[in-house]
Amino acid sequence: MPMVMMFNLKGGVAKTTNTVALAEWFAAKGKKVLLIDADHQCMASELLLGEQRLELAEKNRQTLHDLLAAMLSERFAPSSIPSFISKFSTPVKPIRPNLDCLACSHRIDEFSTNMAKAKKGYQSNEAFLQQLNRLRRVFSIWCNRHYDFTLVDCPPSFALQVQFLLGSADALIIPSIPDRLSIRGSLYLLNRMKKRGYTRIRCLGTLWSMVRVQVAKHKEIMRLVQDSLGEYSQMPIPFTTIIPNMGAIADAMDTQTEYKSIKEKYKGESARLFSQLCKEIAERIIEF
Repeated sequence: MPMVMMFNLKGGVAKTTNTVALAEWFAAKGKKVLLIDADHQCMASELLLGEQRLELAEKNRQTLHDLLAAMLSERFAPSSIPSFISKFSTPVKPIRPNLDCLACSHRIDEFSTNMAKAKKGYQSNEAFLQQLNRLRRVFSIWCNRHYDFTLVDCPPSFALQVQFLLGSADALIIPSIPDRLSIRGSLYLLNRMKKRGYTRIRCLGTLWSMVRVQVAKHKEIMRLVQDSLGEYSQMPIPFTTIIPNMGAIADAMDTQTEYKSIKEKYKGESARLFSQLCKEIAERIIEF
């Protein structure tokens, strides 16, 4: 089943909030979900695991950085992937069996150093890239076999771990605030991906997030994108579900609370919206 990246080169567009919420809601619908945190800030990891379990994952070398480092070894076997994944990763008790997390690490920036060292073991750039491509395919196949959905929370950059995952992923969702800077980050991302040759990955659409319906500019930009006018015509088709800037979502991002149900965590309108968004994403995946 698909690996979907939540990605925008503009920061502050609620990538992490939406990725965590979608992971929990898909899990609540009975899907087996893996959330991969590719952002060195580790916010998605902390939201799912809590501070203590995240520190334990770091101590036990049970993070994305450690998995990628292990993959550079000729002795790496796909059967070792589960040892890097934290099980039962959500504060919502009933859905814990359905949601796992591959936590990020503050050490992830060292991955580029490790790759540079590993590259010296190959006689040519082509041989090294072939090895990386093989590992991408191996990882993608493993995730698709073991999970119904794999969701990736990305930093606003083409860091090396992001490049690796872009080569593994099936689909892309672009969270964006309906303002010019966020849209510029979206269009810049699509342009960079095209130039870098990431043509296999499918863009499922734009996810409007942190929307303030009382702001006239937000409403105007959403209309321009929907009507494909001017520069906005290049934006991927937005999802019908719009995620507003609302207190209930901010309250749900509390790492100190355990919840008895998904609707206890996501209250009122936020519960309806994320449930609806899961359905819409699943439908677009089938359409593609």
